[in-house]
Amino acid sequence: MSTDDGVVALNNLLQQRNELHLLVWEDKPSGPRHDTIWTSRCRLQGEVIGEGQGGQKQKARNMAAKEAVKALTNLENH
Repeated sequence: MSTDDGVVALNNLLQQRNELHLLVWEDKPSGPRHDTIWTSRCRLQGEVIGEGQGGQKQKARNMAAKEAVKALTNLENH
């Protein structure tokens, strides 16, 4: 499994919905340089739809994207 599966899934979902252009990423490092923790948030139309943390920016984005896919899929199913 690739480290960016969540990002790919989110991009595909938003592309199907014609909303990919509305996606905005916020990436913020914290902690010392040798032990940085990244926090990534993905926003859709200004609303946070996913958030993740990890030792690498890509891992944090992947976690946030997976959370966003889950949230958006739940909205569609209800």
